[in-house]
Amino acid sequence: MMAKKDPLPPAGSRSRQRGKPVQVQAKTPWGFIAGASVLGLLLVGVLVYAVTNSGAGFQDPLQKADKSFGTALVKADKASLTRNHVTTDVTYPASPPNGGDHNPVWEDCGVYTAQVPDEYAVHSQEHGAVWVTYRPDLPAAQVKKLTDAVKGKPYTLLSPYPGQTSPIDLSAWGRRVSVKTAGDPLVAKFVKTYADGPQTPEKGAACTGGTTATGAKPQGATTTPQAKATVPVG
Repeated sequence: MMAKKDPLPPAGSRSRQRGKPVQVQAKTPWGFIAGASVLGLLLVGVLVYAVTNSGAGFQDPLQKADKSFGTALVKADKASLTRNHVTTDVTYPASPPNGGDHNPVWEDCGVYTAQVPDEYAVHSQEHGAVWVTYRPDLPAAQVKKLTDAVKGKPYTLLSPYPGQTSPIDLSAWGRRVSVKTAGDPLVAKFVKTYADGPQTPEKGAACTGGTTATGAKPQGATTTPQAKATVPVG
């Protein structure tokens, strides 16, 4: 017997076979990947630099200046750095002082061979002055070196300071470095860093046009007024 064939579907009812969908392959975003890689490398480089330099790249100018002196720098307690103008004597926690209340008049910057009143010198520090002081028994050759280091430089003040414990003190507002000799490289570095430097509370204020008075106490205070300095201010 012959096998029966399946009957043909009625005309018009034959189903159409659907073709397989065409798959579109996504393009790899090489440009985006390359840009992200470069950005990632830059970020890694910045972090490595920051860690290697202990964050120096992210410090403000004053932090950088202070850090450059390491343990040689002594910073004043912020509580002692008040800035009131007074016409009486001031007792400072440090000697010589490097900040605090002071006389309304400032000491003209320059070179003095006699002691200058603390209250005037602190006002000069508020204006950005570096005050270099030395013991009166410092050898003359050392005093000359100090004079050469500051003479003619703006915002510097040099004077002897009776009772000072170290041979030479370098003071600016809120900062101090003590050295034994005038030839110490820290002298020039301190002057360069802090004279009208980033620690200055009154940036742009003058260090001339005040007074050249000498002595232990300011004029108009509770003690005998002092005479004007006869030494030319350089």
